[in-house]
Amino acid sequence: MSVKLLVLGLMMERDRHPYDIRQTIKARNWHVTFNVRDGSLYYAVDQLCQEGSIEAVEIVQAPGQNRPDKTIYRITDKGRETLVKMLNKQLGETAFPQHPVLSALPFIRNSDHTEALRCLETQLEACKERISMMEAVQQLKAGTLPRGSVHLLRGILKLSLAEKEWLEEVIAEAKNGRLFEPKPPSPDS
Repeated sequence: MSVKLLVLGLMMERDRHPYDIRQTIKARNWHVTFNVRDGSLYYAVDQLCQEGSIEAVEIVQAPGQNRPDKTIYRITDKGRETLVKMLNKQLGETAFPQHPVLSALPFIRNSDHTEALRCLETQLEACKERISMMEAVQQLKAGTLPRGSVHLLRGILKLSLAEKEWLEEVIAEAKNGRLFEPKPPSPDS
């Protein structure tokens, strides 16, 4: 997901400072799905401002010394048009989710098997924690979220449940040794 899309979408709700955007992402548990670093967030805000998609509307003095003032931004008409174009582009994207384990699997037979199993089990535990968190968020916020956010949470949960099942299968093969077997000989070798 584009950080700019995330910024513009949240700016449609109200005027915001980048820190407020960061806190909103965390409060809505979107950080589970959208990996947005602070540097990327502030860079996106600067770019959107330069493009004329957002504009500064207020500068709030930060209390204390050595603290930068906070600039509050609002979305412009151009920003609204940009958001619609970005939404349509994003909705039209076709991609298969890429799990970090996928690129290692073809070569896993060359790994330190004990460490590989440990890493796979760590992935499974992280997946289980994500599932627990998404279930808790759904229960806590049931009925208070826009439908799009409800489906976002459901999508994360369903993908995570499928991931859990798949990781359990991979771990079972790691434990019985099949995952690390050398490739079968080809007919022409």
